[in-house]
Amino acid sequence: MAERKRPAPTLRERSLASWRGYEEPADLSRYQHDMAEAVARTMKGLGFNDRFHEDQIFSAWSEVVGDFIAANARPTKLERSVLTIQVLNSSVHYEMERMKSTILAKMQDRFGKKNIREVRFRLG
Repeated sequence: MAERKRPAPTLRERSLASWRGYEEPADLSRYQHDMAEAVARTMKGLGFNDRFHEDQIFSAWSEVVGDFIAANARPTKLERSVLTIQVLNSSVHYEMERMKSTILAKMQDRFGKKNIREVRFRLG
């Protein structure tokens, strides 16, 4: 990278630097980075690369639970490792409550026990 120097500071810039208590460096080349690299480092530092997203559940829902369940119920949110599933009618709700342990086991096998620890059904 070529060395990039800041032009001589104006009176205003010198006054602001004095008021702030620091001066900006003349050589700015060490602050130049590729944007993708900077974003990747920031995401990694904040732990977002390893983060689990509820969108993964939504996209794999019918594959994990089957066509019948997927046609009559859908996941609405994942909050504090509790998956909330909206069910269309009370008879399907009853059947899903009976299958709760099976659905939870399938979801945990696919996404991990730390990501999904409980399943709750909501009629609506």
